[in-house]
Amino acid sequence: MPARDITLALTELAKAGIAFTSEVGPKGEKIYIIDRIRLREDELIELQSKGALTRDGLRQYLVDRAA
Repeated sequence: MPARDITLALTELAKAGIAFTSEVGPKGEKIYIIDRIRLREDELIELQSKGALTRDGLRQYLVDRAA
C-alpha cells in the first residue's frame, strides 16, 4: 500500500483531533493505537476511504469488528 494512503489517513485523524500512537508489531508491521485500540495500516486506510475517521466512525467500526 502506498505510503501516501496512510499519510492521508493519519492527517485526517490529526485534523479531527484524534490522538494516536504507533508501534511495530511482531512481524514488523506498523500498528496504530487509538484510545487503546490497535488498528493495522490497512484498517486505517479502509476507514479513511469510507470517510469514517471520526470518533463516531471509529466507534461503529469497533462495534462491527467485535461482532
